[in-house]
Amino acid sequence: MRERLVTALLDLTSARPAESISVAELTAAAGVSRPAFYGHAASPAALLATALIAEIDPSLQASLDEMGQPGADYVGSWRRIYLDLLDHTDRRQAVYRVAMSHDSSVCSALTAYFEETTEPCIRTITSHFDGPEPTPLWTRIAVTQQAHNMISVMRAWVTSDLADPPEQVVDTYLSLAPPWQLARADEHGTISLRRSRSLNEPVSTTGRETEQLPQSRSG
Repeated sequence: MRERLVTALLDLTSARPAESISVAELTAAAGVSRPAFYGHAASPAALLATALIAEIDPSLQASLDEMGQPGADYVGSWRRIYLDLLDHTDRRQAVYRVAMSHDSSVCSALTAYFEETTEPCIRTITSHFDGPEPTPLWTRIAVTQQAHNMISVMRAWVTSDLADPPEQVVDTYLSLAPPWQLARADEHGTISLRRSRSLNEPVSTTGRETEQLPQSRSG
């Protein structure tokens, strides 16, 4: 029954935003009852987000798990994550063309999912930093930034009609990625960032360095 609902929903959302589709319309298209629908989701948009996440999750979790292993190639794993996301985007491009064209609840749900799943990995990477431990604020910004970057890459590719090869899209993103995401561990597993200011030397909006802030050891 869920498969029928998802199949009908993917067809409908290839032409219209999920938020504009009613439960009655979806259940009629899927040939199931309204009570049956509510056993799976609270709304068509919520069901779509859950269905898309279910397709993304296996490969994303596999790459994130790799990053937790000793001697992990962080840059290589991030590259695979983005290539897998673009493969998924290509397969569901009709749906994403609609969902990415406006500020949809589906994109918001995907962003929240990316935050939740990447945060443990980011914390693992930053635990190997040589120098001051990142503050909770730094970590929160890094997690939020990463989740929005993933959505941004998907949206940029879709809205440019998938004109560039996935490898070129990922290479372009990596040329813009934050320094910590491109960090490589040395033979001892330690990561040294050239831009240490990103961790312990905030800069004022006027360009003058502010007084160094105390570092929190929590988080």
